[in-house]
Amino acid sequence: MSFESINPTTGELLGTYPEHDAREVDIRLQRAWDGWLRWSRTPLSERTAFLLRLAGLLEERVEEYARLITLEMGKPIGEARGEVKKAAMGARHFAEDGAAYIQPETIPGTPGRVVYQSLGPIFAVMPWNLPFWQVLRFFIPAALVGNTVIVKHAESVQGCALALEQLVQDAGGPEGIYVNLSVQREVAADIIADTRIRAVTVTGSVRAGRAVAQLAGLHGKKTVLELGGSDPFIVLEDADIAKAVQLGVTSRYSNNAQSCIAAKRFLIAEPVADAFTKAFVEQAGALKVGDPLLADTKLGPLARRDLRDTSERQVRDAVAAGARVLLGGKSLAGPGNFFAPTVLAGLPYDAAVAREEFFGPVALVFTFKTEDEAVKLANDSDFGLGASVWSQDPARANSVAAQLEAGAVFINDFVRSDPRAPFGGVKSSGFGRELGALGARELTNAKLIWEVS
Repeated sequence: MSFESINPTTGELLGTYPEHDAREVDIRLQRAWDGWLRWSRTPLSERTAFLLRLAGLLEERVEEYARLITLEMGKPIGEARGEVKKAAMGARHFAEDGAAYIQPETIPGTPGRVVYQSLGPIFAVMPWNLPFWQVLRFFIPAALVGNTVIVKHAESVQGCALALEQLVQDAGGPEGIYVNLSVQREVAADIIADTRIRAVTVTGSVRAGRAVAQLAGLHGKKTVLELGGSDPFIVLEDADIAKAVQLGVTSRYSNNAQSCIAAKRFLIAEPVADAFTKAFVEQAGALKVGDPLLADTKLGPLARRDLRDTSERQVRDAVAAGARVLLGGKSLAGPGNFFAPTVLAGLPYDAAVAREEFFGPVALVFTFKTEDEAVKLANDSDFGLGASVWSQDPARANSVAAQLEAGAVFINDFVRSDPRAPFGGVKSSGFGRELGALGARELTNAKLIWEVS
């Protein structure tokens, strides 16, 4: 059995990668276990030095890795460069500031202190949409605290999977600190059950995350889930409409509209709805769609043919439920998995399709009369990853933000991850945190030491 990497722009076969059999899986799990026994005892100063070397190599190899990302999943080349640079920034941040996140903490008024120690090998199931950043944002803090990782990367980006493993080796990472596994998802159950695995992290769909969490729970293993999102983008009537439109288009269509934290449900106050929608449609319609290797392309293909098919089905379902197509609404002719930038309005909020995550270039526009209605609509979702609130009144914006069921709320900006800040969601968007101090401590043993003299 083998995996194929298909260029989503042309349909060309980029590479074939053999699947690891049961014997190879066992060898690699043991490699991660043995590596942890060594790495967890390595001085913190050596671990941060490794992360600095990792950052340097990422910076040196921006063009090489960006091209690989674009070829395998279709991201515009400029955004692919940005992904690699962000990973480098993350590595540099944790190398320089991460040690402070995991320093022992005294408990005031007691003889106790908390020390943050590694858990052991962490099994990670990773997605294709940000094939470098998603993996490295988990790996970097995990390596900082002394964990090792076993990564099952997405089947469609096996070139990126191998490049990441080689990157860690080239940066001087010792054997076993980063182990790549090329396996079918069905093999995950046996890996999770293995006693050498101490925790599991998943970035992916709700269905996949819940399945993994159920298996991890059976074996009493900690799980971090970063799953889907249907982020609301709330524009109050006193918002800076021009800025909201510009950054709303950026949020919705960046990464070929395949981002869990993209704005997907645009909730617009009625007095400004017409102006916002008109400008949004104009700017979305002006996005250049085409070859993602060209510098001026803003929207490339969807990563796989089935994802394009899903976007087609969701638009059909939305129109059948009463939505109006203001822009796009269909696949584009020719090779590749291209789908036109699309804007839908008037979709009834109780339609079944309105509760789905749109993981393609489709923006849903809704209107509201009052702030209370906006909050109710925003929270009327199974998801709770991010949210965005737009108002020039800080007190008003913060009041709305406080009521939203989300792991992050951005005011007058679009949702994004930052190595310095915690990242994660609530409800069906998952639990646990990555990045920042909380992310550094998430996959550790917060051990209490109670010392009486």
